[in-house]
Amino acid sequence: MYDPVADSEAAERKSIAPRLEQIEGARIGLFDNGKPAAEPLLDVVEERLEEAYPSVTVDRYAVDHLNRIKNDAEMDAIEAWADEELDACIGAIGDCGSCTKYLVYGIESAERSETPGVGIVDEGFALDWDTNARDFGRELRYYTMPAISEVIDRDRFREQLTVDVLDEILDELTRPPTPEERAAEDAESESETTVVAGGDR
Repeated sequence: MYDPVADSEAAERKSIAPRLEQIEGARIGLFDNGKPAAEPLLDVVEERLEEAYPSVTVDRYAVDHLNRIKNDAEMDAIEAWADEELDACIGAIGDCGSCTKYLVYGIESAERSETPGVGIVDEGFALDWDTNARDFGRELRYYTMPAISEVIDRDRFREQLTVDVLDEILDELTRPPTPEERAAEDAESESETTVVAGGDR
């Protein structure tokens, strides 16, 4: 019987991108994966960023249609955008299986440029995110929100996406990587360094 997760398990393990030391003064990219809810949700993210962090600058990238992202040209364009323009990236939105998958593609493209990223995902699709991130061999970060499913009401997003919620999303861009989020060789190297340092005392 064919095992649908076989390729995921065989993927080369990669570290997530280094996290930001601070949000103040950062260039934050807002990645729109083409879902109807993405633009209004990211509009509210931008509003909250401007209110809480006036020194932050925002740049946006939107795909024409979410199903067009799974191609090398689009992913390379996202990677170049992140590499040239951004310090960090917030993406939206994963509110069904396929769009969660394509949001992973977008955030992975940003992370390839060593730009820390986080996706905003409907709380019902966390497993879809984890499964698709595993295909890239990377523990990509995300933040879950209550069921969205193509909501386009900005006022509803304003109620949900409070300043406290924004800070939780931004924490995913600043909190140092865990051992699980680092590639195996990175974690082993750090462990060996710790042992050597301890032996010198």
